[in-house]
Amino acid sequence: MNNFKPRPGSKLTSVFIAFCLLISGILQSQISEEYTIVNTNSGNVKIPGQWQKLSTEEDSGQTFFVNSEKVIFAVAQNAKKAYPFFTVGKKNFEYVTEFYTWDSDYMIKNNFKTSKIKENPKQEYIIWKYNAGKLDNLFLFGSNKEAFLNLLVYTDKWSENEKILFLEKIYKLNKDDVPVK
Repeated sequence: MNNFKPRPGSKLTSVFIAFCLLISGILQSQISEEYTIVNTNSGNVKIPGQWQKLSTEEDSGQTFFVNSEKVIFAVAQNAKKAYPFFTVGKKNFEYVTEFYTWDSDYMIKNNFKTSKIKENPKQEYIIWKYNAGKLDNLFLFGSNKEAFLNLLVYTDKWSENEKILFLEKIYKLNKDDVPVK
């Protein structure tokens, strides 16, 4: 039976320790992701990465950010009961559909082109876009128990698919742990 044990201070022990530290560092860098926390009208929202605040629209509560790539991102989270189409007793996805219809109709009335990209009734969100003449504004409208989560990304640096994945990631990160005030 082989009972080989490296001696403390041996090269093999040093290599083994260095290897363990390297693997630990790699795993830690993959696990710990930095977030920007946004305080909305209905609680906090986490956004992956570092984002610098640009402005907040007082009427909608929508807060705009920019990152180092010059990608524009906006978030608003408001109680469902604050919207004119709200009536008690509907399912969350019904509210999301009404929110999408209400906002996209407004864009159409103002001569913007809109289109629905994706909907997920099970996860309770709709992804859609409108074009204001330059770039597409991609939205994800979603729902938690009492509030709408309105996410927007605007950039020519990412493909449409990258924008969709980014919005879905933020939504999944925030869907269930957002308290409503």
